[in-house]
Amino acid sequence: MSLIEALRQAEAAIASRNIPDARLEAELLLMHSLGMGRAELYAALREDLSSEQAESFFQLVEQRLRHEPTAYILGSCQFYGIDFHVDSRVLIPRPETELLVEQALDFVAGHFAAEPCTLADVGTGSGAIAVSLALHLPQARIYAIDISPAALEVARVNCRKHEVLGRVQLLEGDMLSPLAGRVNVVIANLPYVADPDLADLMPEIRCFEPAVALAGGADGLDEVRRLLPQAADRVLPGGLVLVEIGQGQATEAVALADSCFAGAKTEVVRDLAGIERILKVMT
Repeated sequence: MSLIEALRQAEAAIASRNIPDARLEAELLLMHSLGMGRAELYAALREDLSSEQAESFFQLVEQRLRHEPTAYILGSCQFYGIDFHVDSRVLIPRPETELLVEQALDFVAGHFAAEPCTLADVGTGSGAIAVSLALHLPQARIYAIDISPAALEVARVNCRKHEVLGRVQLLEGDMLSPLAGRVNVVIANLPYVADPDLADLMPEIRCFEPAVALAGGADGLDEVRRLLPQAADRVLPGGLVLVEIGQGQATEAVALADSCFAGAKTEVVRDLAGIERILKVMT
């Protein structure tokens, strides 16, 4: 069987499960199986797969047909142009979450320039936000907090991979409770899926990603309600709080922030799809 024949078979099988971008999915799995880049793959499309190579590839395809996320199968994903290790211990970082990083970087550039600053990433998971910030802010000290020790193991792998362990301190605990002092910026990507919506999530999310990183209570804002009062006590004057929220949650999230931060400026930032995505509080 040639590579192109294997790709076509895999693409058809993946498409039969109503999985989007079946051709791309098949290519990613084949590249991973063979240890090739895309250019190498396309140069070798007419070459034959050995029986061992074909067996290895189609085992990966079978995993995908069971709706296991490609990122978990590959053990990696891209976030903010950076490659991160991910597995079933952590949520797969989403492109819309990159907006949190962009907002934090803009704030630090405008208020601290080359001066030292401190940031807390709450619910760090894979560490994607904390590591991205550390790579772009060499003057910053970053605290990466998660209640899950298993998630922190993954975050440590990524900190070590990108050589930022010296500036990212991993802390186990609930919300901001592990912090010993105050910080300039709090960033949080907390669970925000409303409980009634959990059953409607696609199987890749519902069956494979950690529920503790998804379920946000009756209206999806339970964790935000817990975080904001703590953030009001832990953010220094002139600081910033950034919290990712779900569609339709902006009005209530702003009201919650206004009740916790007297005199602060609160706004909501929309993502590229026009969805109100980030609660932004400037203290």
